[in-house]
Amino acid sequence: MTNELRLNCDAIDCTPITIDWSEELGEDMEGWRAFEAFTCDECGRVVVASSLGENECRDLLNEITVTEEDGSEGEERNQCRCTINAEGPMMNYWYPVKLDDCEEAAKLIAHLPLCVVEFEDGRTGLALTGGGMNLSWEICEAFIALGYWPPVHFCDLPEMGGRGKSDKDRATMEACMESCRIQEGWTARKRERVLLQMAKLGPVVVCEECGKANRHHHSCSKYDHDKRNDVLS
Repeated sequence: MTNELRLNCDAIDCTPITIDWSEELGEDMEGWRAFEAFTCDECGRVVVASSLGENECRDLLNEITVTEEDGSEGEERNQCRCTINAEGPMMNYWYPVKLDDCEEAAKLIAHLPLCVVEFEDGRTGLALTGGGMNLSWEICEAFIALGYWPPVHFCDLPEMGGRGKSDKDRATMEACMESCRIQEGWTARKRERVLLQMAKLGPVVVCEECGKANRHHHSCSKYDHDKRNDVLS
């Protein structure tokens, strides 16, 4: 799976940002917009609501593509009056990620309990439209669907509800492994640069047992390791 995917690395370090949607930005979505996609229960089409509350399918999707008797395609007015209720973000977090077309991005995650949010300053990201349990699986799936390696923050996937057994879940786990591998590479390179800086100040010995860098002529002592293990336990 990871050999086939060619995803963007920009969201690997993404972490949740706390926000109070109503108190900080106003109940009428002042300063921000939510793009929430739904599959209409009546016509089966994917529609996107960018305003909270009840909407009719025909108002969210004005024109639909139809196939004529001769096989050609044409446009006609959407007559579906199914009511769709958009509630927007339900949890006081959002996950920043660059999205060029918020409406199209919302369509890609219509099957997941997330919506796309856009702020008036141009920032974009994702927010949960449901809660009550650990939704790390769904969050990772959303980032993958939008073309990003999933954030490592969410890669500790819970074993619950039978998750982790399907081919789709295996693909998600493989993507999480790749995110972790990429981040480990970044961390290793940063560590090497710090070691080079430390070396300019004097001899540096890297302990073979724990990997700690010591600005001494000796490695860690057994006392150092015992003390560290006591803290970790």
